[in-house]
Amino acid sequence: MSRMQAMRWVTAALLAGSVLLAGAALALKLAQSRWFDIRRIEIAGDVRHISRAAVHSAVGGRLAGNYFTIRLEQARHAFEALPWVAQVSVRRVWPNRLRATLTEHRALGQWSDGRLVSDAGVLFVANPAEAEADGPLVSFSGPPQYAPDAVRNWRQFSALLAPLQMRIAGVQVSDRASWSITLAPRLQVELGRDDPPGRLRERLAAIVSAYPVVIARLDGAATRIDARYENGFAAARTR
Repeated sequence: MSRMQAMRWVTAALLAGSVLLAGAALALKLAQSRWFDIRRIEIAGDVRHISRAAVHSAVGGRLAGNYFTIRLEQARHAFEALPWVAQVSVRRVWPNRLRATLTEHRALGQWSDGRLVSDAGVLFVANPAEAEADGPLVSFSGPPQYAPDAVRNWRQFSALLAPLQMRIAGVQVSDRASWSITLAPRLQVELGRDDPPGRLRERLAAIVSAYPVVIARLDGAATRIDARYENGFAAARTR
């Protein structure tokens, strides 16, 4: 390569570098322009208990950055902290908007510590009065780690009780994983431990099958049934 060619190459390289630096500076200036500040938060999804006003009030001040610099993971955490929010996805909308698609918890009942229980067995904090607007809540009690099992049992027990048209008003579990249920209007059923697995369903199925006989013998509906026996169950009626 001649000296002249080398100088031309160096000149071209310097010119290209200058163009790149100028472009980068311009891009940085544009990215920091107030035009790209987040000006609107769009809420999507089937939300019934989450008002858009509440979202803007709680989340608006916690979002830092513009279209280019906002951290979507932090924004997602801000939305997840709202009551009733089960899942959320967040994305940018050009040039200065943010869209959050929310999925709400579906409340099934209330745990003994005051939290609500979703139909997925998740405990969450929200106003119980808002949940009761959708119908009566099931009363759950016991160690919180049993919440997923309690919801699963509620679902299975409700299916077994369908022939009797009896509603489960409460599900209780002890520290030793002994289960009982309360049926509306006032029947307490002791089911014991699920050992071996499936034992609870067997006991409740036996009660459902024999319940017409129980009513006949007690001359009315039972108020207490104890199915913790190896073979059979005991029933009583309090007048």
